[in-house]
Amino acid sequence: MDHAMDVLCGRVVPVKLGIIGVVNRSQQDINEQQDISEALKDEGAFLQKKYPAIANRNGTPYLARTLNRLLMHHIRDCLPELKTRVNVMASQFQSLLNSFGEPVDDKAQALLQVITKFAAAYCSTIEGTSRDIETTELCGGARICYIFHETFGKTLETLDPLGGLSMLDILTAIRNATGPRPALFIPEISFELLVKRQIRRLEEPCLRCVELAHEEMQRIIQHCGTQQEMMRFPKLHEKIVDVVTSMLRRRLPITNQMVENLVAIELAYINTKHPDFHEASYITKSVMDNDVIDQRK
Repeated sequence: MDHAMDVLCGRVVPVKLGIIGVVNRSQQDINEQQDISEALKDEGAFLQKKYPAIANRNGTPYLARTLNRLLMHHIRDCLPELKTRVNVMASQFQSLLNSFGEPVDDKAQALLQVITKFAAAYCSTIEGTSRDIETTELCGGARICYIFHETFGKTLETLDPLGGLSMLDILTAIRNATGPRPALFIPEISFELLVKRQIRRLEEPCLRCVELAHEEMQRIIQHCGTQQEMMRFPKLHEKIVDVVTSMLRRRLPITNQMVENLVAIELAYINTKHPDFHEASYITKSVMDNDVIDQRK
């Protein structure tokens, strides 16, 4: 008993809020269906008999009062902060709810409006009339213009028209065009073969230009997704992005085919009547005239 008294008084295991002893119903009491009120009376009688000095600080009723007091103190301490957090969160979610706008009554009309605004934002980004203009980097139509005039243009300027052609290649093409007979004049077929070989070099930078323009048009889709309507309907935004992305992806092979056809058109017919060939014709005429003069001498 002395050891139990020391435990209940907190001398064995000191705790902050103290130890409260209770007497629970035994299995026999449960089997005999003893009432809770009778169990509480037996508990009080046991504590008064065995521990009269601390009987008023133990037992189930005292434990209930102590827990209730602790709970009330905890609520009183936490309630102001909890109330503030609830008010802040309520204000935040109310602002978020207000940003979504009025409830949607006509879903078909709302869907049409969202798609129309997305299309208008996409076009305005390309045309440069968008309200949200980037100031840190080129985007939209300006970026596409840069790709055509700077990236693609400089790539074409760096291409050497005679790159990959040696004097041996030119002589070999002339000899192959004349067959078994020695050539008195340079055959045009050898010129066309060499020119077509150089024209084919333009196809790769042209296809690269198409790829860069396609990537920028993909980026514009994400730029147009920051509208309020898109944030309000995230699943609709995701579906629109998927549809537009797949459409651009389907058009990419067709565009590449068109570029390849343009190069093939240039390869199909070499226009030697072009003004750029006038200077070459004058040089050829001058050489031929000099040869005639030399023969007369």
